[in-house]
Formats: sequence, C-alpha cells, structure tokens
Amino acid sequence: MAKTSPVSLRLDPDLNDRIAAVAAALDRPKSWAIEQAVKEYVATQEGQLAAIKEGIEDADAGRVVDHREVAEWVASWDTAKPEPKPECG
Repeated sequence: MAKTSPVSLRLDPDLNDRIAAVAAALDRPKSWAIEQAVKEYVATQEGQLAAIKEGIEDADAGRVVDHREVAEWVASWDTAKPEPKPECG
C-alpha cells in the first residue's frame, strides 16, 4: 500500500456535512471522499494547464486562425451551405 501524507484543512460546515453524506452513502471514510475530490480537481487543473500551455505554444509558433474567419464559419452552421472549417495560417 502506498504511503500517505497527513494534511489538515478547514471546511465550511455545510461542505463538511455534504462530504460526510457522500462518504456515508459510499460506505467510505470521509478522508477517502476528500482524497477522491482532490484527485479529480488536480487532474482537471493539470489538463487545463496543459491545454493552455499548448495553446500558447501554438500562438507563439503562428498556428492560429483569425477570429473573423472562425466567427464566419460558426455563423454558417445554420445555413444551407456551411463554410469549410478555417485552417491555421
């Protein structure tokens, strides 16, 4: 079993009660429910930060699409003849 590190935190009483209810419904300790929530939060943030970094790198390398082209493309979706997806230039 992996070693864990203790952490102390203060929770709003309502959030504490909600976490306790989720943990009880899952027949798990409250610490397990909190750890799962933190894992999901960290994974989401890591994914968002990676996507932002990739976007910045693409912009720095000139791999971008003009906003006007994207707006025209999106506006054409509800027409009889949608525009082709704009390409990076």
